[in-house]
Amino acid sequence: MITNDSKIITTIPDLSGIYIMKDGRGEILYIGKAKSLKTRVRSYFQKSRNMPARTKIFTDKVKDIKFLTTKTEAEALILESNFIKKHQPRYNVLLKDDKHYPYLRLTTHEQFPRLEVVRRVKKDSASYFGPYTMVKEIRQTLRLIYKIFPLRQSKDRLDGTAIRRPCLNYQMGRCLAPCAGYPSEVEYNQIVQDVVLFLKGKNNELVKSLEKKMKSASNKLKYEEAGIYRDKILAVKAVLDKQKIISTSLDDQDILGYCRGEKQIIFQILVIRSGKMVGEKVYKIKNLIDADDNEILSAFLKQHYLDQILLPKEIILPHPIDDLPLILDWLSKKKQSRVYIEIPSKGKKKDLVRMAEENANFALRAELQKDELSLRSLEELQETLGLKYFPEVIEGFDISNISGKHAVGSVVVFKNGAAENSKYRRYKIASVKGIDDYAMLQEVINRRYSRLIREQKKLPNLILIDGGLGHLSSAEKVIRELDLLGKIDLACIAKGKFRNAVETDEILLPGKKQPIYFQENSPSRFLLQRIRDESHRFAISYHRKLRSKSSLDSSLELISGIGKKRRLLLLKKFGSLDAIRRASAIQLEALPGITENLARKIISTLGPGEVKNN
Repeated sequence: MITNDSKIITTIPDLSGIYIMKDGRGEILYIGKAKSLKTRVRSYFQKSRNMPARTKIFTDKVKDIKFLTTKTEAEALILESNFIKKHQPRYNVLLKDDKHYPYLRLTTHEQFPRLEVVRRVKKDSASYFGPYTMVKEIRQTLRLIYKIFPLRQSKDRLDGTAIRRPCLNYQMGRCLAPCAGYPSEVEYNQIVQDVVLFLKGKNNELVKSLEKKMKSASNKLKYEEAGIYRDKILAVKAVLDKQKIISTSLDDQDILGYCRGEKQIIFQILVIRSGKMVGEKVYKIKNLIDADDNEILSAFLKQHYLDQILLPKEIILPHPIDDLPLILDWLSKKKQSRVYIEIPSKGKKKDLVRMAEENANFALRAELQKDELSLRSLEELQETLGLKYFPEVIEGFDISNISGKHAVGSVVVFKNGAAENSKYRRYKIASVKGIDDYAMLQEVINRRYSRLIREQKKLPNLILIDGGLGHLSSAEKVIRELDLLGKIDLACIAKGKFRNAVETDEILLPGKKQPIYFQENSPSRFLLQRIRDESHRFAISYHRKLRSKSSLDSSLELISGIGKKRRLLLLKKFGSLDAIRRASAIQLEALPGITENLARKIISTLGPGEVKNN
């Protein structure tokens, strides 16, 4: 046991930095920061009756302490957040971010910018707008933009030269056809600036700009053009009527509130941009023992804003925290302009905090109900199938191939009835030639669990195979060879009498002659079917990807003079086989190593490509 007289403690310097506490196996238990590493670490090993139970639990397990020094406490704060995110220590407050919220990305680094939906904000020269709560919401916004503004929808890399004739969107007045070389860059960028105003919520400025253009067109007797501007003004005003001003300051704000349950906390962020509510974010923190509110809110702020590039001007908190000046300085440097943090005691901002807390309360209740349903379905699953182990972790397997070609396998992981996408794995079949699903399944299972055993990783409680009795016996053979029989439950889900009717699906178990059936509307049956469908989807998507790549490679390989280097060059430039087909001889010859004769060969071999809508 480590004491204040231990050599480990006495060698820790009196400098700012982070400390990393490990157990006897080298597993990281806790990561913290300190202005004085020596003073902070010593405090953990002083006898005190007031020491929190969680701290006592992990300090009793500590066998080694590593440290990294920094020049300032602010640097230690950033380093601590990065290390916690990377290593996910068991006794730290950990933010469980279940999803990446969608943003609209305007490719302002391109000559003719376009919009696309993305899940991550990158440090590039593009412009980002959001976040949006749901993809449905972002799609509605896109449809409205394309209705009002003639922004291009194609993904082509355009440089102002014509690559094809205009499509139907141009004929309908919904695109300026930069793919046909029609608009100038200046003319197109005027549209882009209007789109930026719309996405920033500056619709009053946008209406004034459109009214000015409408008046100018009318004065020039261009009444049809003026009518188009009038319709756009009406559409934007309709959006304005629906928007509710939440903050009269018209600033960008994040309002934080949370609700604490017995085993988890739900954080709710109300996202206000230009004074208008544009969305909300929900986050979970689980596995808490006795962390206090100060530690929880401080940890959330550091972990949440660590990867955020688009920071608000103001963050409203429900209560103070110890590290507030340090976090405020860090966020201001990150944003490269002043960030304000406020803890309101009354007024409109306090009402917004209460709103966030109420929404967090609703989200927590919904989460508890979902957890209760998952627990009941897993208990039912164990009872109905007579499983030896409670199926906390279930892994589902599937194989996908066409006549043995491009054969792949997939494994999906579900914990407590919920998908853990980050743990999904896919395999390219390496040892099996021809059509042999059973051998392919055995290869994938063997590769999966040989590695888990070798790396001493946790094994699942239940393995679910998509297939029939042959698949079940093949899987059982591998499990036996790996000495896992009796340590993991095994089951197969097979199509029943009516293959397209999921209610007739059969569950097959080792040593059981008759299949198991569930009651109608059984949640545990739905769970098994969901795992089966997810493993099938994951395998199919990988198989299609390999087929697509093979199709591209094989088509280009038919052309003499096109080797691997030139195939990669063509793919990097045009993005797809169809885009290469659509390319003109001039565009092909612009690439290094593509002569006029070789460009003709490419066009004649691949044939003309289909002209698609912008």
